Amino acid sequence: MNLEHPEPVHINCMALDVLTRFREYENITALAVVNDDMQAIGLVTRRETLAIFGHKFSHELNRKKSVEILINSQAKSFDISTDIDVISQHMTERNESDHFDPAIITRDGLYYGLLSVITLLKTMTDIRLQQAYDCNPLSHLPGNNSINREIDFRLQNEVDFMLVYADLDSFKAYNDCYGYERGDRIIQMVAKILSDEIDEQDFLGHVGGDDFVLILHPNDWRKKLESILTIFSAESRMMYHQADRQRGYIITEDRQGQEQNFALMSLSLAVVSCPPKSFVSHITVSEVASEVKHLAKNEPGNSIVVNRRTS
Repeated sequence: MNLEHPEPVHINCMALDVLTRFREYENITALAVVNDDMQAIGLVTRRETLAIFGHKFSHELNRKKSVEILINSQAKSFDISTDIDVISQHMTERNESDHFDPAIITRDGLYYGLLSVITLLKTMTDIRLQQAYDCNPLSHLPGNNSINREIDFRLQNEVDFMLVYADLDSFKAYNDCYGYERGDRIIQMVAKILSDEIDEQDFLGHVGGDDFVLILHPNDWRKKLESILTIFSAESRMMYHQADRQRGYIITEDRQGQEQNFALMSLSLAVVSCPPKSFVSHITVSEVASEVKHLAKNEPGNSIVVNRRTS
């Protein structure tokens, strides 16, 4: 997102100072109000400021008053990592009088910039066009290009996140034994499980085949992944015939045409922590994630393997 970065005003400044600033800089439509710690308190807008000072005698009445008389403390505020769809939904649900006010964007709880409605609309349009081009036809999830853009956006904005590569084990054997139509249902099942277990600050993409990518908030990532594995373990077993479930494996031919026993499907989750300034781009973090994914696939059954190598 192309944010605006006007210098915020302090909570202790005078209302008249805000009026002076709006008059000096006609391109500024709003300013964030912050405290000593650079936490956003609210928003002051050109519209409201000029309205308050525009009445007869109001200039004299308000010139010694604090900026607090101008603040909209109900202004929308979002962390830089919040999904653009979530921001759009909340901004369109505002009161009619606030429809064209920008949203306050924070990073790690501190003021970072302002997101105008025009920028939001342009961003949403661009994303919709990109997603339509990049969307996986089976899962309807964003594909490689969208995944890479999302990773780069979070890295460039120094957003702390966990990158997770999700990969099905023994999926080819299932396809060979049960057919590609049933295999497609497995992919759609996994996509739904992953989608249901993440929230608005997370991201889910489909690389292709049986490979998915999740971008999760660092506070609760393990709880989400453990829930994903629990649900997958139960639902995936129901995709087998009863005899295969009871036996614990399926019998089908391997790549050389030899009959072989294959374990029931499991889900490998390779996790890479991405704190601010840990990686340069999606290329470098993906290289590490691929290494961890290889380790995860060597673990029997469902697994969560976390990168232990320092960046």
